[in-house]
Amino acid sequence: MSDRPEPAEQGAGAAARIDWGAVLRILPQLIDSLTDAVIVTDREHRVVAANRRYLEVFGGADRAGVAGADCEVAVRCAEAMAGMGPGSCAACDVLQTGSPQRRMRVVSDASGAARRWEATFSPVLDRVGDVSHVVEVWRDVSERSHLESQLSHGERLASLGILAAGVAHEINNPLASIQAGVDCLMRWISPDGRFSVPPEEAHEVLEVLGRETGRCRDITDKLLLLAQPYSVEPTWVNLNRAVEDTVTLLRYQMQKQQVRSVAELAPGMPEMWGKESGVRAICMNLMLNAVQAMPKGGTLAVRTRRAGASLRLEIEDTGPGISDSHLDRIWDPFFTTKPPGQGTGLGLSITQRIVTRHGGRIRAENRSEGGARFIVELPVEGPGGLGG
Repeated sequence: MSDRPEPAEQGAGAAARIDWGAVLRILPQLIDSLTDAVIVTDREHRVVAANRRYLEVFGGADRAGVAGADCEVAVRCAEAMAGMGPGSCAACDVLQTGSPQRRMRVVSDASGAARRWEATFSPVLDRVGDVSHVVEVWRDVSERSHLESQLSHGERLASLGILAAGVAHEINNPLASIQAGVDCLMRWISPDGRFSVPPEEAHEVLEVLGRETGRCRDITDKLLLLAQPYSVEPTWVNLNRAVEDTVTLLRYQMQKQQVRSVAELAPGMPEMWGKESGVRAICMNLMLNAVQAMPKGGTLAVRTRRAGASLRLEIEDTGPGISDSHLDRIWDPFFTTKPPGQGTGLGLSITQRIVTRHGGRIRAENRSEGGARFIVELPVEGPGGLGG
């Protein structure tokens, strides 16, 4: 037998003999060719390396000027700028725990324009297993975020389309009262401008006109809060009020489907830091899904309560529940079990993203007595819809 290796063995041996010297020589060029910004910091939070893309997007004059700079100054650390103090940032977490981190950040580039970044923080271990450095990779996802925002807005418009009949019904009732009041006033006013009835009666009609006009304004205000863009800055949001307003907007749809609503809202709930439109979208998407799961009637139960440093929202229905094979897929974009034309499959995916960006958690489960339950936990003092 010949001792010569077979061709396959020759190939395997060649592959195993990597010229690491050559790899190390071109490594700087490889890192510089990346389209993501890369920066390496040490345990003292000092920059030890940065690639060309980093210098371009964050405005470093040259590598020599960046090397040795404090990391929170070099990338304008969001946590430090917010006054959260040392040890609060992702890189600090990696140094302490040795676990990789991923965050979404809004940081200005070299031109001063605010950009949205997906940042990953990975530990580099020394010979004894301690973290010696942190590699930060910053990817510009501004365009992707813009597309996600457009999809989210489209989903909300789809929800508003479903609500249109109910909103028309809600507004037509006070409009009918307003029209009747105007007709009365027209009959009571004589050609010379005098009232043919006592002033008290005219006052009562004017009070009705004011009250019904306020009802119309209240309904349109609820719609505007739901439809506002997600780019609006965070504020303090009343979760109970968002739930109550959503029930109001869904009232007609529930009446049409013979769905009864039960609300158990904990009194004295603190307001949470977040985006008003985002929190209302969570309520609308989950409650509308629940109503649509009960086309022949049922009960929609909504509960809120304080859970430590978070607010807990539970939404239950008495529909058929969620198939076990679908429980893990319901969060996937464009996944839907509804007939064609009756759902975009984006509602739960968008809801999960909104919850995550508020620093919260969401999960779904089937109730033992039938139907589905969605549980959302949102921190009272979270990232306000800006997190990842």
